[in-house]
Amino acid sequence: MLYIVSTPIGNLKDISQRALEVLEKVKVIIAESPSDSLVLLRAYNLLGKKIIKYNDKNKHRITERILEILSKEDAAYITSAGTPTISDPGADLVRAAREKKIEIRIIPGPSALISALAASGIRAREFTFVSFCPRKKGQLKNFFTRFQEQESVLVFFESPFRILKTLEVLKEVAPSCYLCVAKEMTKIFENYFCGSPEEVLAQINQSPKNLKGEFSVVVDFRK
Repeated sequence: MLYIVSTPIGNLKDISQRALEVLEKVKVIIAESPSDSLVLLRAYNLLGKKIIKYNDKNKHRITERILEILSKEDAAYITSAGTPTISDPGADLVRAAREKKIEIRIIPGPSALISALAASGIRAREFTFVSFCPRKKGQLKNFFTRFQEQESVLVFFESPFRILKTLEVLKEVAPSCYLCVAKEMTKIFENYFCGSPEEVLAQINQSPKNLKGEFSVVVDFRK
């Protein structure tokens, strides 16, 4: 059996009891980034497991080995943070396991995507999620224009190195849209910047500290 185990997006206390029980039980843990996951495993005395790295760079040569292990014993797949297989290579492993008739069990838990939407105050019956927006300005303008024309809700992640540039383009394309930028959710420096693109840019620019960390962005293009 392959367990898909959700892990905290920041605060290590957010892991579920069921997730801990599964990680304690299995002898093999498949991790997108073992170095990231070791922080959690150390915190809960879960070391001593066999850890196999599985990412986009090695999945083609490691998948068969993992499937062979899964045919004999249970294993858990974890990503660096949050619910696995959302915008990470774990989805490919799940599909390969299903093709081999290996049973899949999901251990639900934290998700930066859902947490940002929940904290935004934006009520959406439907929304579109993209992991990261295009980097080139022209492509980014076209990207935002498309969602503005659709009058939809968009959720995406952004790096501290690009957040200001991304919001500047958003201000140019959709100056009257409403957005919420969630920073470092569940961590010590958790913060939220909400309003129009111009208002959010002003809030973030109030302190250099506001540019540190990870960002999740929810944009409401609806009129």
